[in-house]
Amino acid sequence: MAAEVGCKVVDSVSKKTTILVVGDQDLRLTKGQEKSTKHRKADLLIEEGTPIRIIRESDFMMMVDH
Repeated sequence: MAAEVGCKVVDSVSKKTTILVVGDQDLRLTKGQEKSTKHRKADLLIEEGTPIRIIRESDFMMMVDH
């Protein structure tokens, strides 16, 4: 869906990332962590000054009207 509305979709988080869409986490898949590795990396980059927006999947769906 993101690609359909013009977003460039990639598998990793970097300083080039502008939006990270996060869904509900299954704590079994995140080794007990509340946030995924990508979410934690985005948080770190934000602390360093990278302008990344972190939005919930449901909010993204409303943004793209799906």
